[in-house]
Amino acid sequence: MSALIQVKNLKKSFKIFKRNPGLKGAVKSFFNRQYEELCAVKNCSFDVDKGEIIGILGENGAGKTTLIKMMVGLLHPTSGSLLINNYNPWERKNQFLKNISIVMGQKNQLWWDIPASESFLLNKSIYNISDRDYNTRMNELVDLLGVREKLNIQVRRLSLGERMKMEIIAALLHNPSIVFLDEPTLGLDVISQSKIRDFIRKYNRENKTTFIITSHYIKDIQELCERVYVIHKGKELYDGNFNELIKKINPKSKLSFEFNEEPNQDFIKELKNTYNISLINNQLFIELEDDKIKNLLTQLLRHSSSRKFSIEELPVEEAMKAFFTNPDLFL
Repeated sequence: MSALIQVKNLKKSFKIFKRNPGLKGAVKSFFNRQYEELCAVKNCSFDVDKGEIIGILGENGAGKTTLIKMMVGLLHPTSGSLLINNYNPWERKNQFLKNISIVMGQKNQLWWDIPASESFLLNKSIYNISDRDYNTRMNELVDLLGVREKLNIQVRRLSLGERMKMEIIAALLHNPSIVFLDEPTLGLDVISQSKIRDFIRKYNRENKTTFIITSHYIKDIQELCERVYVIHKGKELYDGNFNELIKKINPKSKLSFEFNEEPNQDFIKELKNTYNISLINNQLFIELEDDKIKNLLTQLLRHSSSRKFSIEELPVEEAMKAFFTNPDLFL
């Protein structure tokens, strides 16, 4: 059985006009225009199965949005092949368009001067949704996202979180099998971000809808995507399990252990000969690989009656920052 989305050696380059500054540069470029090629996506290849949630990660300018635009048919690739549900996206066939949807956190698809409910009716007409299907889906989505009382308020008067929920409803009304979410929680408060993530998880589980997500909020990717596709300067860096990538970048966790009373100094001296520990007011701190933390914790519990300790993973954001700064160190 072939994958729902098949991307092979995909490349997209743009011809950029190059001009020297000043009047002299303007005159010279008028008679002799110079161009340079900018390659936004370079030979990317991956497959996506039905019902999968995959995150596309990369820094600003890495090529994420360009890749998404090719996958929805807004851009034609320079070379390579791309099949989505056996359709070439840039052919823009009606059946293909009915099977996809896109939500971009930086752009609106709803009319600002009318209520969201009016825009929903417009989508109903565009996609030829039957009255029965429309009412069933809209009621389900409105209740899941908790925005029923906001349906008849002008979109411009809604909060950012409420507008994003309405955008998601509009994108799902025609029951697409593939949904592209480009920065879906951009600018939202923590509670709104969490509610949208919960909705995506629940909707994916119940409808087996495929989600392709790009986000600068690592929390979105961490909570929603078991698998990530990472690009850097247009090139593929990694395709696989997100947690395994984080462990590869930074395999350490932080142990905090609080002694009930001042610990034995000979024992502490012995620990310092083996581990790079910090001891502040009878509380021990250290960063170690998981297997070494287990050994250290066993030693600590053997020499102390204390049971007050915690093990925390190091911040994922810091791990990804280190990865993008020098990816060759980790792959």
